[in-house]
Parts: sequence; C-alpha cells; structure tokens
Amino acid sequence: MLTLTRRAALALPAILATAPAARAQSRAITIVVPFGAGTNVDAIARLAANELQPRLNQNVVVENVTGAGGTIGTERVARAAPDGATLLLGVDSVLNVAPLVTPSAVRYDPIRDFAPVHMLATLPLLLIGRPDLPATLPELIALGRTRAETFTYATSGTGTSLHLFGEMLAGRTGLKLEHVPYRIATQIFPDIMAGRVDLAVSTLTSSGPLVREGRVRGYGISSPERHPFLAEQATFTEQAPTAGMTSELYQGLFAPARTDPALITRIAAACGEALAVPAVRERINALGMTPVVMGPEALGRFVASEGERYAALVRAANIQPQ
Repeated sequence: MLTLTRRAALALPAILATAPAARAQSRAITIVVPFGAGTNVDAIARLAANELQPRLNQNVVVENVTGAGGTIGTERVARAAPDGATLLLGVDSVLNVAPLVTPSAVRYDPIRDFAPVHMLATLPLLLIGRPDLPATLPELIALGRTRAETFTYATSGTGTSLHLFGEMLAGRTGLKLEHVPYRIATQIFPDIMAGRVDLAVSTLTSSGPLVREGRVRGYGISSPERHPFLAEQATFTEQAPTAGMTSELYQGLFAPARTDPALITRIAAACGEALAVPAVRERINALGMTPVVMGPEALGRFVASEGERYAALVRAANIQPQ
C-alpha cells in the first residue's frame, strides 16, 4: 500500500501538467465570426470548423456575433479566457482598419490582445463597372483622363478596405474617383447594372459571377496571379497602368492573448494539415478565395505589416478618425 502511494505521488506532477491540455481537448471550440451568416467570413469559418473537428477530435462550432462593423465579436474574443476554447475568425477590417478609422468603437488592441494561430485564406478584390463603359482598364483610364467629370465608385462603406483600395487605385492611375459608400452592399450591384453608379470595388466572391455572366464590366483582380474563380479576368499587376499593384483581404484564426502556446501549435498544425488537402484547397478556390498556409509567427508579422500599410493608405486618403 505504501509503495502504491509513493508511485501515485511521483506521478502527480505529470498528471497536473497535462490536465490543462486534456481539459482543453475535451471541450468544444467556438470560432467567433464577427459578421453575419452567409458572408465570406462566415463561409471560410464553417469550412474551417468542418475540417478542424476530425483533426482535433473536438467539436468545433461557429458563432456569429455581429455589430459595430465586426468590432463587437472581435472584442468578445479579446476578453475571452485564454484556454483554447474560443477563437476569432479575424480579418483586416477589424484588426487593421477599424483601429485607424473608427478608434472610438474599438476596445481592443489588435496586436497585444490576440495570439495569431493560422492564416486560412486571402480574398481578392475586383473592380467592376457599368456595362456601357469601356471594356479594358487602359481604355477606362484613357476615358477618365479625357472627361471633365469624375467616375463614381461604390463600396460597402467609408474607411473600409474596399474604400482604401479605391483610393489607392485613384492615386496609381490618376483617375478622378468619387467615393459612394453604401450601407447595404447588395444594393450596389443593381445600381451598377442600371448605370446609377459608374464603378464599384467589391470582393471577387460577390461580383465575379456578374462579370462571368457579362452583366457588368470587369477591370482587374487585386491578387498577384489570376484566380481560378474568374480565370479569364486579368489582374491589376499584369496590366501596364497598375503593374505590381496587389491588395487582398486576409482571413485567419486568432486566439486570446496569453493562450497556451502548446494549444496554439496544436490548432495551427491541424489548419496546416487541412490546407494541404487538394480537395480543401479546391473548395476555398470555389469560394473565390485563395488558400494560404501561414503559421503563428508569420501571421503575426503579416498582420503587423498590414497595419503599417493601411495606416499609410488612410493618411494618403486623408480619412479622419471617427
């Protein structure tokens, strides 16, 4: 009896050391999406949940926490327990742009309050135009330089990543562009097709099918290479007026700061395994996104560099914080 007790005492430190990891693996993981169901962000989160669940041997669920341009759901994860049970599907609009343009609504620090886990995908942008405009970007630029009035261009809101890309495009090409922010993004496409607005900056997922069907003009995709979702559409970088110009929205998983690095490593490894599967990559491409393998350290550096890039764009566009 005494020998058994000694063995138990010797084993106790190891048991205690593994207990937090065992508890973390026994609970469900919630991926918080700070936007509504049916959005691009929601789609990639649900795909990730389906792929991570068997690899982690845990239930993985998606929770949509909407409001304030995504900052409410993002703050919830920042304040969550750092136990590996709550993750954020983080994007540039809430981690890089909102702290610059709407700091009064942001109650978290995008660097200090989050631990990067793994990138999942990037989302290219697409410039579209009303059907009666010129067919190519060089022709559109030539027309813009000869007419006195400006082109109007629509986006889903002031200070968004899409708005900033439009301003970058204007600076690069010399086009005179007047921004028209929409509160309801789905209203942009009927207005483009009816000619009530000239151009729009949208995501490839949202507007690519309209270009494919010939209902709107397509002028350029912001990814470095052509995308299989709309393979016939040229990128900006392969066209002379905008050569080298790229800008994509990122979508990745983040944990609350101070989460056990072992838990982050485990989830990141599962993400990497899933993204290596050709069928998974094809499903992401079919969503109009690009799968990206990028672990915790690289993702952290990337988010920091995106913060610097967006800060420069905000200054150049003279967008005043609200």
